[in-house]
Amino acid sequence: MLLMTICSFVVAFMISVIAIPSIIKVADLKHLIDEPDSTRKLHVKRTPTLGGISIFAATIFSYSAVADFLEIKYEIKMMIPALILLFFAGVKDDILILSPLKKLFTQFICAALITIIGNMRITSLWGMFGITDISPFTGALLTFLVVVSLINAFNLIDGVDGLAGGLGFIASMFFGIWFALTNATASAILSFSLAGSLLGFLFFNYRNAKIFMGDTGSMILGFIISILAIKFIESNRASDIVSSPFYIKATPGVAIAAVLIPLLDMTRIFFHRVLQGKSPFSADRNHIHHLLIDLGLSPLQVTLCLHFFAIAFIGIGLLLRELRSMNLVLILIVLITLLKSILLFVHKYQICHKKRQPNIIRHNIT
Repeated sequence: MLLMTICSFVVAFMISVIAIPSIIKVADLKHLIDEPDSTRKLHVKRTPTLGGISIFAATIFSYSAVADFLEIKYEIKMMIPALILLFFAGVKDDILILSPLKKLFTQFICAALITIIGNMRITSLWGMFGITDISPFTGALLTFLVVVSLINAFNLIDGVDGLAGGLGFIASMFFGIWFALTNATASAILSFSLAGSLLGFLFFNYRNAKIFMGDTGSMILGFIISILAIKFIESNRASDIVSSPFYIKATPGVAIAAVLIPLLDMTRIFFHRVLQGKSPFSADRNHIHHLLIDLGLSPLQVTLCLHFFAIAFIGIGLLLRELRSMNLVLILIVLITLLKSILLFVHKYQICHKKRQPNIIRHNIT
């Protein structure tokens, strides 16, 4: 088990690291690049946007090579055709631009593949909001919503070097370690395959990015993370896990904690756009990374700050993992309050810092 997970991580990492320089070269030759602008985009140089190809190839190759397909459930098998569909939609959007409605329709099809055909469904909220078991129809609808939401959440948070890739790496490593500790082999291999491909990608994206993951990478990342989150929530169904020292009662709350930053940013930005009378799919500069940049943080500081909070949220979720029922709402309130507090703290710090700076007087020499 341990050897297989390590192998999946290393294989995915090596493929990603080896493939990306070639992708960058081809993108430069064919002018498949993202041009900077002075309004919404934060990069200052022309950058290739096809990094998602390496994430897709490394994850799929590693997972397929290492995992035993005889032991993989049908719901996970349906992930592969859905990923292929997302891959082609993402590549088209990165090269030729795909309309938001067509992109959303593709996401709906991919979500339907694993919920309706693959029969992957959330069967219980384990006491969250006072809800336990839910009907198959409600479970399918909720699962569908989770998949589409996380695809868009990671797609929207991808605005600063290393941010989306780092958040995905943190979440996939958390899920992977937990799946490995509870002997969920197939899910652990999938988690570590994704984590390895993301780590390889981050070598070229974390600072002064040489390549972006584009919509190809962000949609694939969100889709796989949604599957891992659903499998994590449903883990309470396994009788052998209940008796395990790694058993978590509040799996929905901990799963949300693992992806809270992209989910919170997506929810806030969608409501903001609707209240402003704009399309929820219109582009603007109101994402959390834009707000932190405007408060004076550098892109690297924004990335490190949000990565720190992502790890902290998972830690808090695990500390409160024994809670049930409405107490799980407390997890969400605490996590959201902490995230908002960083904005207020940074804002006050910047104001105090500016006040303390000495005035520079320029004298004319005559």
